[in-house]
Amino acid sequence: LSFLAQLKLCETLLWFITIDNTAFSSSNPHAFQINFNSLYTALCEQQKSDQATLLLYMLLHQNSNVRTYVLARTDIENLV
Repeated sequence: LSFLAQLKLCETLLWFITIDNTAFSSSNPHAFQINFNSLYTALCEQQKSDQATLLLYMLLHQNSNVRTYVLARTDIENLV
C-alpha cells in the first residue's frame, strides 16, 4: 500500500474504533460494515510497521468483534 492509502486506512479504522457501540444495536444492524478479512490481511502485510502494530493493539483491546475474528483465525501466527 502507498503511504497515502495506509494513512486513509488508519484514519478509517481509528474512526471505526471510536464509534459509539449503540450504533451496532439490533435496531441498527447495518450502521457500519468492515471486511475483517481485508483488515487482517492488510495488518499481516504491514506487521513490521509501528503504526500497524499500534492499530492492531488498539483494535484487539477496544473492539470485541475484531478480537473474536482474529482469535478464530487458523493462521494467527502471521501477525507475529
